[in-house]
Amino acid sequence: MASQALIDGLNRQLSREITTFLRYMAQAATIAKFEHDSVRKMYLEEVNDEVGHAQYLMNQIVTLGGVPEPEIHFQPPPRDVREMLRCDASQEQTDVQNYVQLAALAEQEGFYALKLKMEEQAADEDEHGWEMRRAVG
Repeated sequence: MASQALIDGLNRQLSREITTFLRYMAQAATIAKFEHDSVRKMYLEEVNDEVGHAQYLMNQIVTLGGVPEPEIHFQPPPRDVREMLRCDASQEQTDVQNYVQLAALAEQEGFYALKLKMEEQAADEDEHGWEMRRAVG
């Protein structure tokens, strides 16, 4: 059985992933100018990644004896595309740090497959952040 700290951490990250894919969907919907079409497409592609992360976290919470308890913290996204990208790149960096901490907790508790998956998701979020920073220019 996993510690409450690990389950709580997974639930916090689950909340962030759900909030993120909702934000990305809203941001893609607000991008209207053709010049930003590649950014709109990027956000729509990222939605699938974030949903996958959320599903994995939810499955793990249940497998480890917990209950998924996501809290959504949705705020309307900025209207300026560059500001969206800057804010999201920062949020992705926070997610990287969270996943690294979850990987350390999982390793301490002997959940090595979970540790590796948390590191993989940290790398995925890091790549998302770099894509966003590149798009800002």
